[in-house]
Amino acid sequence: MAVSAQERHADPQLEALLPHTLGGALLKTESQSGKDLSTGSTAFDAFLTALGKTRADFTVASAYSQGELKAEVGAWRVNGTDEAALLKGFRQVLQASSTTPLANAQEKMAGKSVTRIGDPGQLTRGPLYVIARGNTLFFVQTPDPSLANEAMGKLPP
Repeated sequence: MAVSAQERHADPQLEALLPHTLGGALLKTESQSGKDLSTGSTAFDAFLTALGKTRADFTVASAYSQGELKAEVGAWRVNGTDEAALLKGFRQVLQASSTTPLANAQEKMAGKSVTRIGDPGQLTRGPLYVIARGNTLFFVQTPDPSLANEAMGKLPP
């Protein structure tokens, strides 16, 4: 879920958990509250409903390069939820937005157990590498596993 080009900083604390550099590039960070999202995604709204939550409980943060770096880092925070429910719901949202079944695999990156969603070529911007920490999902999307590993090393333990 991308944040628009206009700068937003609804949750500076969540932004601070994301890396500020990746692959030698400086990353720009932004965040947006769920109430301010312009998306009309039925799958996303179903995700929140299944958790018993609304957009008022949701915040998204992203870190990205304004250059040619082929990676984005993000976080979804849903107040009052747990790791297992977040990860399950996130997978469902992604699958609902894809016309082909997305692969799911467990990998180790930077000493962390990471869920990889999508094989190379299944998602336009590369596989998503996901970890859940409390009420927050952190993810990296990139076709370059070395960038995913670096980003995972910079996310919360």
